Amino acid sequence: MRTATLYNFLLEANLMASIAILLMLPIRRFLRPQLGSRVIRFLWLLVALRLLCPLVLPNPAINEIRSPFALDDAIRPIAGQIKVRLTDAAQDLHQAAMNGSVQERVFDDLVDASYNGMLALRGMQVYAMGAALVVGWFVLCNVRFRLLLRRGRIEPISGQLREQYQALCRRMSIRPLPVYFTDPLPSACLVGVVKPYIALPLTLPPSEAVEVLRHELCHYRGRDHWWGLVRLACCVLHWFNPLVWLAARLSRTDGELACDERVTDGMDARQRRAYASVLVLAAARRDAPGTGVLATGMTMAGSRLKMRVASIVGGAHVRRRLAAVTVLLACMALVGAFATGEYLPVPAIPSAPQVPRPGALENKDAAVAYAQALWQSADLNQDTAGFAFSASPSDGGGWTVLGSDGESELVLSVDGEGHMISLRNGAVARGRDRAIACASPDHHDQDWYARLSAYLKEFAARVEPTAAKEAGAMKYLGEGMNPDGRRYITAWSLNGDGQPLRQFDVQVEPVFRVLLYGNPLEAI
Repeated sequence: MRTATLYNFLLEANLMASIAILLMLPIRRFLRPQLGSRVIRFLWLLVALRLLCPLVLPNPAINEIRSPFALDDAIRPIAGQIKVRLTDAAQDLHQAAMNGSVQERVFDDLVDASYNGMLALRGMQVYAMGAALVVGWFVLCNVRFRLLLRRGRIEPISGQLREQYQALCRRMSIRPLPVYFTDPLPSACLVGVVKPYIALPLTLPPSEAVEVLRHELCHYRGRDHWWGLVRLACCVLHWFNPLVWLAARLSRTDGELACDERVTDGMDARQRRAYASVLVLAAARRDAPGTGVLATGMTMAGSRLKMRVASIVGGAHVRRRLAAVTVLLACMALVGAFATGEYLPVPAIPSAPQVPRPGALENKDAAVAYAQALWQSADLNQDTAGFAFSASPSDGGGWTVLGSDGESELVLSVDGEGHMISLRNGAVARGRDRAIACASPDHHDQDWYARLSAYLKEFAARVEPTAAKEAGAMKYLGEGMNPDGRRYITAWSLNGDGQPLRQFDVQVEPVFRVLLYGNPLEAI
């Protein structure tokens, strides 16, 4: 995997997910009674999808923010803008510190590293080390927790409690999970992912055991044991983002509240109060396993416990229409959050050159008429309205035709037989020093380049038959950007000896258009 691929993913995923996490804070604070905790839990799942899924959807609006100074095509526009801004900032600091000091050398090294790729490489090395440390910490926490549970395991449930548990599983249509008494244990919990089991504190009163088991089975039905793995994956991949850690902690709390909603569905007010006193208040005694442990936990304290009790006793007053609209809008926003890639359609190449065939141009009027027909053809796509054309004789009986509208110039040179020597769009030529050549034109497939090569050879054969006879292979030099932000491709036609014969600059968006043709060794 290229460093740029991971760089793009991490930057775009964190940017979009961080916005979503900040939006989740007021949603869960003010809209929980109307939406319900299960809807909020689903919204957290959408945030996790954006953090974990490297999907990129094309978005035409993203094309507008690509910096022409982002030299690497693998860097997508959002990452390119940030890279250019950081490089500019380092250059400004370097200029401010030009006194031979250590700071000047540091900023100078940063600028150089941003251009030669070493800065990105070092950044990825730091990122990998951080991710490895987080993975190690999570593994250590889980191994330690599981060892404590194994050492403290007393026995499986049996007797009347076992019969009640099996009856409860039949009513809930859930396959019975293994259940073990464990001591010491902060609270009952669903442990593990692939082969989960339920751990009960040995000190749990028999009168509360069935409700506690119902709660843990609702965790299992809601796939909360897999949720723990998703939270850990988000924290490992995005360990550097404090908002992701905050989201992991809040989503764990919301998972408990959503589980309470599943338990209390269908309960009356008296049953809700009994559940709150038996389960939630008892769970306030000690802390639950941490966020990094793959186990659910019933315990809470402080404001979170008050919120949980109020939610259980008061019940959910979900407004179904509001909840449905919220879920729909959130799913649409998720799709939009993935739309961070450029929209680069494969440009359509005309099936065959449409330029008029050259012929003997006996006077100025014939030269101007030929030039106008050429510029207006499908190959050049030039709107000549408002252009004034003039022709002047050139050496060898040819003509030079100039068209101008006061801002742009169109120049065409032909020989005495009307064969093209060169053409150029003057406005594009003046802006060529602002075009950034790319290392390789790799965003189109090879079949497209093969068709473009065939087209350009046919174009040259029509406008300049003599040069076309000498033409051999086509060599693509890269891509550039016009002053108006349109991409173009530069290519050379090589002769039989592999020497440059003719140069083509071809605009490829939004329509195909030949911008420049002529001798590559001359300033045309």
